[in-house]
Amino acid sequence: MIKTAQHIIGAAAILALAACKIPVGSDDGEGEATQASVEVEDPATQTPDPTPAPAPAPSTPPMPLPPPDDQDAVKFFSQASFGGSEDDIATLQTIGIENWILDQIDQPMYSTVDRIEEHRAVQAANANAYARLFWERALNADDQLRQRVAYALSQIVVASLSDSVIRANARSYAVYLDMLQEQALGNYCTLIKDVSINPMMGVYLTHLGNRKADETAGFVPDENYAREVMQLFTIGLENLNSDGTGQGTETYTIEDVQGLAAVFTGLSWSDTNFFFPSINDDNRFLPMEGFSAQHEEDPKSFLGTTIDLGTDAVTSVNAALDYLLAHPNVAPFISKQLIQKLVTSNPTPGYVSRVAAAFEAGIYGMPGGDQVGTGNRCDMAATVAAILLDDEARGAPLDDNFGKLRNPVLRVAQYLRAFRVDRDQLLTGVLPSAFTLDSLEDFNRLGINAYNSPSVFNDFRPGYVAPGTESADAGLVAPEFQIATSNSIVVYINTMESFIDGVPTDGVNQNAASVDFTDIDADANDPAVLVDRLSRILTGSTLSDANRTAIIDAVSLIDIAGSDQDNDRKDRREVALMMLVTSPEYMVQR
Repeated sequence: MIKTAQHIIGAAAILALAACKIPVGSDDGEGEATQASVEVEDPATQTPDPTPAPAPAPSTPPMPLPPPDDQDAVKFFSQASFGGSEDDIATLQTIGIENWILDQIDQPMYSTVDRIEEHRAVQAANANAYARLFWERALNADDQLRQRVAYALSQIVVASLSDSVIRANARSYAVYLDMLQEQALGNYCTLIKDVSINPMMGVYLTHLGNRKADETAGFVPDENYAREVMQLFTIGLENLNSDGTGQGTETYTIEDVQGLAAVFTGLSWSDTNFFFPSINDDNRFLPMEGFSAQHEEDPKSFLGTTIDLGTDAVTSVNAALDYLLAHPNVAPFISKQLIQKLVTSNPTPGYVSRVAAAFEAGIYGMPGGDQVGTGNRCDMAATVAAILLDDEARGAPLDDNFGKLRNPVLRVAQYLRAFRVDRDQLLTGVLPSAFTLDSLEDFNRLGINAYNSPSVFNDFRPGYVAPGTESADAGLVAPEFQIATSNSIVVYINTMESFIDGVPTDGVNQNAASVDFTDIDADANDPAVLVDRLSRILTGSTLSDANRTAIIDAVSLIDIAGSDQDNDRKDRREVALMMLVTSPEYMVQR
């Protein structure tokens, strides 16, 4: 009976969210832009001064953020990491948010290539291994900020393991993930230049093996990457103001796509034959090589500039990307998406403007006086610090539109990190088992997992508007609601129940999903104490009075009596957890 009640209560809680006016951004209008026809002003006239602007002198003396209370600590961890335990919350309250960010920026990065190769020495380095690696790092890595931002970048600059050719060359995929890891707190413009000549991106967006035009054969270069690098990775579809609001004009035309497509010709696997490449350990981890015979040698024009560098493909690509990345849209376009992934779906124009300014300057002054960033444009550490420390992220929500529906991966991750068995991240040898985490993309589970987007548009689009909802009527976007289907609601409940019932272990192999409730179960004698403790860890004690009472009442239905009181306490904890992880206060990040 209790199990049935869990399902009913959980389903009701999640379904109730669909009727809420959920916080979620303004419509970004994704879609193919092949019909664009407007003239575009030369972005060179709008390019920011390449000399980084010094951080403005503070108008008031530095004032570090006060120690976070329980609510802000949990909120901060949901924005800057994959979640926190009671010990993590206590540590944050001791050192403060600014010092936590500074410490995270200094955390070392561990190579994905090396880790996958260590695993491969014993087991296959396939797509399943990458899922295990993601969850191992998400749950146990010390560099939580890097991991969280790299995951956000993987949803913006997408190259997915759902692609059959990438899965067939899974070892090579490690280089792409290392680029995300390295530039998560590095430089976004460097990331775009690196991924543009990465073979896995070349496979995914089909510019690997792209040939120059041949009028006789009726052949024209593949336009896929040229379109997506503009539409999704850099400037978007609409010219923007510095605060992310639209100007009502399109950024590029079909002629711009064609001109840029000609730039991305002549690239293929390094040290091999262009038409019949051989992939081996000598080239699988290398950037793509330029093959002069297949690169368009004529001048190539797009967005008001012309690339005329002869047959040197790599030099031409870098020159084109330098010009594209200097476009004034890049800072607000990328800043807004990062805010959406980390903090809120509908950031105000002021919030976007402040973050975009940090992106442009490459440096950010923290409230306590410390500066973050290198002073180079596109600096990610400065940008991320600006996102996390902005008044709109750290203060009370300005209105009901602030926040976001959390995608299921983040919900599962927070639950597991909150109660994880504390251990060091494994850096060598076989990757730890991950229970069902390594196959969450299965539609009988969550239908979503890291690095398994069904398309270059990610699992959900940043400009998605949920039809027939109050949020749509209010002109808001709700990205994560694109995957909030009736099936996803049911499988989320069932998946969480499987984790709450207990992760099986064989007593030998470590499991990334291992949790420990020994200390928690001691509070189960008092339903109110148990619920309040779990609510503090998972929601920052933000449960509404009605939901708190409902969970306490349900827990109280289980008597602690007889000869198996330990199991009774376990049942109480499981009911409380099931209702908490399906509550609006947990599902919606505020």
